[in-house]
Formats: sequence, C-alpha cells, structure tokens
Amino acid sequence: MKFNNLPRIKLASLPTPIQPLPNLTKTLNGPKIWIKRDDLTGLAFGGNKTRKLEYIMADALNKKADYIVTGAGFHSNWCTQTVAAAKKLGMKIKLIKKGPEEGYDGEAWDGNHLLHKLTGAEVEVVKSENFTSSIESEMDELKKKGHNPYYIPIGGSIPLGAAGYLNAMLELMYQSVKEGIHFDYLVHATGSGGTQAGLVMGAKAFNTNINIIGATVGWDEKKEQIEKVSKIIDESKISFELDFNFKPKDLIIYTDYKGGGYGFVSEQKLEAVKIMAQTEGIMIDPVYTATSMACLIDLTRKKELNKNHNVLFLHTGGAVALYPYKEPIQAYLQNKALPWKIPDWSPDR
Repeated sequence: MKFNNLPRIKLASLPTPIQPLPNLTKTLNGPKIWIKRDDLTGLAFGGNKTRKLEYIMADALNKKADYIVTGAGFHSNWCTQTVAAAKKLGMKIKLIKKGPEEGYDGEAWDGNHLLHKLTGAEVEVVKSENFTSSIESEMDELKKKGHNPYYIPIGGSIPLGAAGYLNAMLELMYQSVKEGIHFDYLVHATGSGGTQAGLVMGAKAFNTNINIIGATVGWDEKKEQIEKVSKIIDESKISFELDFNFKPKDLIIYTDYKGGGYGFVSEQKLEAVKIMAQTEGIMIDPVYTATSMACLIDLTRKKELNKNHNVLFLHTGGAVALYPYKEPIQAYLQNKALPWKIPDWSPDR
C-alpha cells in the first residue's frame, strides 16, 4: 500500500511547533539552533511515539483488535503513550516491562511507571532474558480467552511506526519553507530505530538535504544500530512503494553519549538537562533527549557543528522521566558525587 493511502487515526496535535533557541545558541557559541517540539503532541505527556501510534493503532482497529500487547523498559515513555492511545480508543492493554527481577515493582511508584498504573494498564515486569517468551505467552493466553490481541514491538519500530516520521519530515519541509529556514542537521535520540528510519526516509524521499544525526541511547553499538535502522528502511520502501536511493553509510550515528548503557545516568547527560532548563526553560529527560542534546553540545564544542550551520533539535518527549532521576540530578546541581549511575529498576543491575 502506498504511503499516502495508509490508514491513520488522529491522536496527535499537529503540526508541532518549531522554535528558535537563542539563549542556547549564544551559550554554545556555535550553530543557530531550533527545536521541534514533538513533546507537545498532546497524548498523555506527549512525545514522538504518538506519531507512530496514529498508523499502528489504525491498523489494530482495522484488524478488530480488542487488546494491545507491547512492552519496553521499566520507565518507558513508549509504554505511557501506547497505554494512553489504547485507553482513548477503548482497548485493553498489557505491558511486559524489563526489570532487575521478575515482578519488580519498586518501593514507590514514580515517573512513567506511575503513569502506567494510573492509566489502568495491566503490567508485568520480567527479566530481559524472559521478555520475548513472556510476550509470546501473553499473546497465546489472550487468544485462548477469546480475545483478538495485537502485538506492537518496542517503540513501534516497524514500517507503520516509521511512517509517522516520514510524515513528520513532510510537515517539517512545509514549516521550513514557510519560515524561510534550511536546516543543515537534525539531531535526535535513536533507540529502537523507527524514528530515525522515518526521518532518514523523509529526508531522502522529499530531497530536503537535511543530515539526520542519531545519538544512540544504549541498546546497540554503531554496527548493530545501522543494521536495525536499515532493516526498517528497506522494509518500509517495499511496503510503501517508495523510490529513493539509500545505503547504510547514509546513516549518521553516534554512540558516545549513552553514559554506559540504556537508562544509565552521566554528568554529560545531566549537563544537557541543566543547560536546556536554565537557558530555554525546556525540560528534557535523562534517557533519550539528554543523550541527543549531549551529542549536539559535544559536536558544537568540537566545531563539527559550527556557525555556518542551522541545526534542529528534535524533542521526542519523556520529561516525566526526570523524577525517577531526582537523586543524581540533585547531586549534580549541588556539585556532589552522583549517588548512582545505574538505576535500581535497570535490568543491568
């Protein structure tokens, strides 16, 4: 089915605004920087996943699904937005989340985990090695009970999910023309790969000449991330009958800003959180957006991004994740040693 004919259900408040960041630009003394506010998509606390869910949930409805099954990390923003979408559309949802032990719940509900409970999702926490088998078991069990479950992979990183950011690049192209701005680079956080796949496809298909920079959040090294994103692009080109030239070497991926692993905290990421809050009054989270902002800051300091460039930072949401990181944030602001770098809820503990 061609991209323009894909079923889609409205979940997001679009277009999201593009705003200049003059104080950040002045502070870094480098490129002119703007921000694309995909934290303002409007579902739950907003974020990039809402764009993906417009296409994925439309497919689920067309297939008459009554139950959504998905999962990710313990404090996953993907899970929060998917629960919100399911509830909005009258579906039940089961989340399988990765944690340090089977049934982990934590002493206090906080951040996205609190939201998962608040929105009424069914939640099961498993060890990483049991994640896939738990998903499969849940799907089988729901079918036995007479339900029609619909499984969505982590982050919605499948062609239907990538379609959300193919469409976002079309939106960005119109905004760029209207504002008279050509962006040389777009910087974002890349994890499960769907957002980067959609951005790269859009940049190629619409001839934007925007270089898409992805900063990995910790799952894979560069080679694995390139393979993951390339696979989504190749499958999407076939599914949506898209015609553009793409080679894996076209992917720009940095792996240096994840702080050791997914969800790990670092001074580099905390600096990014602080700079955005104190220069522009914009909150970013310590997992995704702090990783990509740390990348932008470092590339600017290295002069790889310079005063000749216009740079767009994609805010993919997730600021509610600030709260589970309050202890290291407080320590960083008080110039003290970080109390921990690997959170209690991490499967890597």
